[in-house]
Amino acid sequence: MPSISYDRKSFLIDGRRVWLVSGAIHYPRTPRGLWRDRLRAAREAGLNCIETYVFWNAHEREPGRFDFTGDLDLRAFVKMVGEEGMYCILRPGPYVCAEWDFGGLPPYLHQAPSESKSPGPIRLRQSDPDYLEAVSRYLKAVMEQVGDLQITTSHDGPRPKAPRGNPVGGVAGGYRGDAGGPIVLMQVENEWFSHNPEQQEAYLERLVSMMRQNGCAVPISNCNNLWQPVEGTIDTWNGCRDLPAVMRQLSTVQPETPPMVSEYWTGWYDCWGAEHASGVDAETHLYRMAGLLGVGAQFNLYMFHGGTNFGFFGARTSGGKNRYLTTSYDYDAPLGEAGERGPKYQMTKRLCMFASHFGGIIAQRSKDQPACVALSEEEHPLAVMQQSGSLGTAVVLLKSKKDRSASTELLLPNGLRLPVPLAGQRAAWLLLEANLGDVTLDYSNLSPWAVIARRLLVLFGPAGSDGIFSIDGQQQTITVPTGRQPLVIEGDAVHVLVLNTSQVDAAYLGPAGVVIGCDGLDTQGNPIALNGWSTQYTVALDGTVTSKRVRTAKTEPAPALAAWQTLSLKPMVDGDSSAYQAINGPREMERLDQPLGYGWYKLSLSKSISGRVCAPLGGDRLHLYQSGKLAQVLGKGEGATDEPTQMKLGGDVVVLADHLGRYNYGQAVGEDLKGLAGHLYTVKPFKSAKPKRVKQQAGDPFAISGMIYHRRAGDRPMAEALVWEVKPELRKPMVLEIEGLPQEAVLTVNGEPIAYYAADLSGGHLRVLLDPTDDGPMTGGKNAIALELLEPMKETANPTKQVRLYQTQQRVTPAGDGWSFAKWSVPKSDEDGWRPLPKSLPSQPAWFRSRFGVADTAAPLWLEPIGMTKGQIVLNGHLVGRYWQQTREGRKIGPQQRYYLPEPWLKTEADNELLIFDEHGRLPTSARLVHAVNAY
Repeated sequence: MPSISYDRKSFLIDGRRVWLVSGAIHYPRTPRGLWRDRLRAAREAGLNCIETYVFWNAHEREPGRFDFTGDLDLRAFVKMVGEEGMYCILRPGPYVCAEWDFGGLPPYLHQAPSESKSPGPIRLRQSDPDYLEAVSRYLKAVMEQVGDLQITTSHDGPRPKAPRGNPVGGVAGGYRGDAGGPIVLMQVENEWFSHNPEQQEAYLERLVSMMRQNGCAVPISNCNNLWQPVEGTIDTWNGCRDLPAVMRQLSTVQPETPPMVSEYWTGWYDCWGAEHASGVDAETHLYRMAGLLGVGAQFNLYMFHGGTNFGFFGARTSGGKNRYLTTSYDYDAPLGEAGERGPKYQMTKRLCMFASHFGGIIAQRSKDQPACVALSEEEHPLAVMQQSGSLGTAVVLLKSKKDRSASTELLLPNGLRLPVPLAGQRAAWLLLEANLGDVTLDYSNLSPWAVIARRLLVLFGPAGSDGIFSIDGQQQTITVPTGRQPLVIEGDAVHVLVLNTSQVDAAYLGPAGVVIGCDGLDTQGNPIALNGWSTQYTVALDGTVTSKRVRTAKTEPAPALAAWQTLSLKPMVDGDSSAYQAINGPREMERLDQPLGYGWYKLSLSKSISGRVCAPLGGDRLHLYQSGKLAQVLGKGEGATDEPTQMKLGGDVVVLADHLGRYNYGQAVGEDLKGLAGHLYTVKPFKSAKPKRVKQQAGDPFAISGMIYHRRAGDRPMAEALVWEVKPELRKPMVLEIEGLPQEAVLTVNGEPIAYYAADLSGGHLRVLLDPTDDGPMTGGKNAIALELLEPMKETANPTKQVRLYQTQQRVTPAGDGWSFAKWSVPKSDEDGWRPLPKSLPSQPAWFRSRFGVADTAAPLWLEPIGMTKGQIVLNGHLVGRYWQQTREGRKIGPQQRYYLPEPWLKTEADNELLIFDEHGRLPTSARLVHAVNAY
């Protein structure tokens, strides 16, 4: 049976050292028909490993009913990774974060099972019996899918065949197909950024046991950034800055495990209504990757390819108010949303090709290494980092942004001063006394890129610079090419191919050798023409150079959209549709079999009510219609109001509830219910005295939850509490709201903790309904409401601006009867009611339909819904995702302007059907299809 182990240097498979060069690709964010294309792009960039989360809520939408088919075929994805010659890191969670709805947890967890083992709601990400039972069922299902695809599984039967188009020598340091499967590492949970030894044993180590009991035989890692150690796991890190120093710290804390960054963030995500997060520039990206190699750390690029938040799976996230993820998850990753390869991809290819081909040298490093130079990306002088071992020495040079030097000198152990050209580069890497199999590379002032079949060594550097290298004691001095023609230096045992930076960025390893002047390889291994290169060069293993003239294919104009039709939703808005079914009072959408998307509520009011209306338990956005007309949008984000709003309501009130995504990260994960989880009320500000400031020990947030972000159990500093003395009117509920308070705090009522306010980690907002008629601590008499702060407050601070109390006046909605609900659904093509597009429509939701044809899918196709407001795009039955162009008043939103229509979802032999749901019925007459490079 194959074995995998590790020590302080690297992982070992059957005793052979493996250096993982990994990148993240999430299978549900890329249609299955594009998986191989994205995987090959990773392989061509030098990666020898692919990491993916497993998304629980995509696979088990109902308890016990799992779906691992189609775009969710996890097993097929992992097998394909192996077919492409790469290892796989699997991160099944159960919580994954990932800017994915609910952090990957299934919404059904909001309601305890009928035979609950504990009272109250399920406590997520901790040792709740109901939660652990659901997790156990999920992990068992995952391991049934991929358990035999671990590297440790004995391989019975024929070995998997590599597909056509694999480069010469396969993937350097990658999966060889000589074991059960490519999975070499699994991660338990994710970003458990809290310290609570009780939960370590009762929850985190319980998860490890579950994985082992279900057949996990490879090493298990955690990604807790040293907040909480977990017995039997490898500590890893995530982040993007100061990582070399962190890796040194990690090696000190766990000296017998390999330092690893499980998420090196290559970019960042986008939120509706914010500026486009372009991430770091390509040179800084290269600098950061090189710094990790310089300290002997393996890494996973998060993301290598981001993909798309299809349908309604984009999350809400913490870090500020109203942060909802866009449909594009491009992430400014090396490989763009539609497979684009730009400067960051080229920098990734420069470094990762080196890392996968020569990582074995770093993996054999000795234990005692020179101390890491203190680094500042903006200010530090030139940093030199070194890793030496039995196979040679790898040297990494890093320049600050302000360093404009074109070269430097290294003093080699033999006394030679080696000039190193650095023009236009923030990072360079060299090899000294490197064992290349049949020869030794004594030194070189050019960066190695690849060594192929021990016969062809590829070096690169700035165009026109003086290159020096020595092999087996024979020094060569050359000039790096300034044009397109590659330079080959023939040798007895190995030939040397010298390229400039532009050439290496256009170079790929093909079946016949190194191809220069292409944009990757097609499915047959043939080079794809690259704009700006009219000649392709191929360098064979024997050093022979051949060339051929090429032309890039001309992109045809984007197809035109046919005449639009519309489907009115007036019966839904008026409340006349037979789709409405009676429900017994308010229910969140999770409990109405509508966990994602929209939902329709109809409220039959027995009398008219006027006042400032508030939805204390409403989420995310509630479109209120009175007599078919929009009265208000209550809730979050642009075009809605979250303040109590003056309204007059009566008769049938229809509410279109809009689910914008559940929290994926932060203390509010699991606390944001969707739809109408409670009643609407009219409210007025509660007139009370200013709160008393009482110096005392801070409240214990762990009384609320076993997992508190960035807190240690038992750490309760002296701070102060803000205490209000209140008595509700006529035993009616009160609403407490915190908005923008910078201090974290525990909220107590009559001494009993009821909520934890985590500042930015809860979106900077908390709203609580305090009802004296339920079983909670609030009474109809005098109550002490205390906000027990975890940090001191400035004497000049005025918390009453951030903490507001409202007294409810009337309950707007019926007590029980008078509630109905209808699911939101995509209409069928043959559904009655489609009509030609009128000149205008009332400001109410509507569906629109058009058709278009495409001759081929060679160029990515995008939709620009110009002039529309907000809604959902559907292509040939596939939910493309949310769009949000502007508010109903015409205020632009952004940053996303266009929406990717994946090639596998397009038809070339028949018309394509495009449906758009627009919340405010704006006509799609200006919408168009375009060929573009990204969503912005």
